[in-house]
Amino acid sequence: MQAPIRREMVWSKALRLCHWSLALSTLVLLFTGWLVTWAPERSAQVDDVHYVAAAVLLAALLVRLWLLFLGSGVAGYRVLLPNRHRLRQGWEVLRSYLTLGKLPLPRWYAHNPLWAPLYLLLFAVLLLQVVSGLALLEQVTLVGGMSLRNLHHWGYLFLLAFTLGHLAAVFFHDAKTTTAEISAMVNGHRYLTLEPVSFREGPNSKVVPLDALAQQLKAKGNSDSSR
Repeated sequence: MQAPIRREMVWSKALRLCHWSLALSTLVLLFTGWLVTWAPERSAQVDDVHYVAAAVLLAALLVRLWLLFLGSGVAGYRVLLPNRHRLRQGWEVLRSYLTLGKLPLPRWYAHNPLWAPLYLLLFAVLLLQVVSGLALLEQVTLVGGMSLRNLHHWGYLFLLAFTLGHLAAVFFHDAKTTTAEISAMVNGHRYLTLEPVSFREGPNSKVVPLDALAQQLKAKGNSDSSR
């Protein structure tokens, strides 16, 4: 007998808008940043695109940070913080990755327990990228002896690795589970498998056959109607 599945609204419109704005602007920034580094002769052609994508990312990041600290539910930062239960589930997710899905994935409601703490790191890196990018635009290249160009480049490498890993994980989950991870970020709904509730017999419990219970209820109904 298969466990029941419920379609649940998990991701709000604001979260989905922030997610896709951050995702698409990050992809554009990674591509244009790569062109500026490895094809400098094209930098003049892609600078405007890079700046527009950076403006979109900044706007989406500010909204996401507002939801992170002032929002509630799955938008707040508390659901991203690790605890004992989430750490255990994160280890189970990692084991499933390492075995290519041979070990089962745990169940969770909203955020992937392995990736959730990394989202906080992601937001911090994106904020540093925005600040260092604006400083470089104003020709500020050093702060306290730290090269902002190097900082911006390290942030680029982190975002590139995070993006590739995130895309691989999303397709992995969509292929190995029934929660519809990709479409969930489009329509906001995830398919949650409900665990069956088990009942334990107590010392004074009595097992009544279903047919006998139905007959008792029917007899009680006839008795009530005859009064």
